Amino acid sequence: MVEDDPDMRMAIRIVLSTEPRLKVEGEAASIDEAVRVAQTVQPGLIILDHSIEGEVMGADGAPMLKEAAPSAKVLLFSAYDLEARAMEDPAIDAFLRKDEIEELLPTVQRLLNLSPSL
Repeated sequence: MVEDDPDMRMAIRIVLSTEPRLKVEGEAASIDEAVRVAQTVQPGLIILDHSIEGEVMGADGAPMLKEAAPSAKVLLFSAYDLEARAMEDPAIDAFLRKDEIEELLPTVQRLLNLSPSL
């Protein structure tokens, strides 16, 4: 996950921890750090905030993350309404606003082709 707010990172971890088939394998606060983590971990999914530390914002760094981990799905998870931009960017597989965090787990399950847990 690429998120610079520790409280939001914790919230994401809590939501994802309800799905036993998911494991958070890396965290980063900037694109530069995220690229290094992605190259090492080769995640199946990257949850990417737009407003993060560093000179490169999340949506702008999505192509760099796809290059580092080509098989990863990228979910742009932002407080900003960037859905139109996300839909135009081939490096971004889905968009979700942070005020819809209740949709985070179903969105992740859909992106990873996981049937919902019962």
